[in-house]
Amino acid sequence: MRSIAIQRFKSKISLIIFALLLLALSLDLSSHQRSESYSKWVVEKQGNESLISIAFTIRLSNLNRLEGPLIGEWQKRVSDKITSSFSTNTECSVEEKPISVTSKEDDIFRVSWTLLCSSELEKINTAIFFNQDPTHSHIARYIYSSNLSIEKLFTSQTRTWNLKDIKSEKNAVNSSFKEYVLLGIKHISTGYDHLAFLLGLLLLNQGIRRLLLAITGFTLGHSLTLSLAVLDLVRPVGSFVEALIGYSIALLGLELLIRRSKDSSVYIYSAASFLALFFLFYLVFFDGSFALGLFGLFLFSICYFILVKDDRSIFFSLIIASIFGLIHGFGFGGFLFEVGFSEDNLLKTLFGFNLGVEVGQIMAIILFLTLFYVLGKLKIMNQGYFNPILAIFLVSLGTYWFVYRII
Repeated sequence: MRSIAIQRFKSKISLIIFALLLLALSLDLSSHQRSESYSKWVVEKQGNESLISIAFTIRLSNLNRLEGPLIGEWQKRVSDKITSSFSTNTECSVEEKPISVTSKEDDIFRVSWTLLCSSELEKINTAIFFNQDPTHSHIARYIYSSNLSIEKLFTSQTRTWNLKDIKSEKNAVNSSFKEYVLLGIKHISTGYDHLAFLLGLLLLNQGIRRLLLAITGFTLGHSLTLSLAVLDLVRPVGSFVEALIGYSIALLGLELLIRRSKDSSVYIYSAASFLALFFLFYLVFFDGSFALGLFGLFLFSICYFILVKDDRSIFFSLIIASIFGLIHGFGFGGFLFEVGFSEDNLLKTLFGFNLGVEVGQIMAIILFLTLFYVLGKLKIMNQGYFNPILAIFLVSLGTYWFVYRII
């Protein structure tokens, strides 16, 4: 009897420690947003000199976190910091001063300027925002002829680009493909919202068959909208898409609670009430630009709750994962559109990035399954509170991201 009591005590202590770790993790994740920026370098030869037009783009929400608060004459301050963060191997003078454009609707800040360099560029260095956020990534597109361009992923560990290493079209294409594969992997590994969503899928779809179908649906969904966004066939509002990604995480957590509860009505009524109140709050205190989208989200959620309560089939999991994949795909593809790339390399670029995303997802799933195995050995997953704690964690984190990103 005493050994059983000791074992139960150890299990409870392990569960408490696990809950505290989740709490600490949620505090960190709630303050973190994927940090990315992009630039396009267009080179025009003028004898021995090079005229280089540069356009730098970053999300306003990211910029506010990195350089905020954005008040007063912040555009000039930030523009000067961005332009001074890049350097080259040759002497360059400013031919056209920086011009900034801010779009709150599209969640975009863009700076454009032109340099006149005394010789051909062979090296580009940047330290853009790496000191503020070591996970920040910057992708640059270098266009050096009418049909040749190459992309490079800059990180805090990779701050220099040796352009002289790329001397042929074949090398340029192969290098760009590799960079987009790496970018896809990094997009998942630093995309805590996508990782949280994958965690929710794993918890909801236990069993190889259900899990494979759910992951397949999610992959098909995000691959479709990623392609549509990159081809500029559909251009959704970035901030609303990011908010919907957070909401999809909260829905998965709520579904976990509903499926484990004998009386799921309390969760359904609470979620419906929250959405209705938030909708009214948004109409009263904000500009209402997303009002129609929020109303559609409310109707979708009601139907979702009804189906979750009564339908536990594999087919339902496939459809829902595909729908959520459509949302996440716009999140993947929105920033790729900002970079732009040659139509000749379009298929390779899309395939490379998608391949990187899939590799990142597989790595994340293996990591989660390994963690579940270890927790199972420690008898933590056998406790009745394990799944509810994770579900509440997902609901809280997803709700925070949803509200924060939409207002």
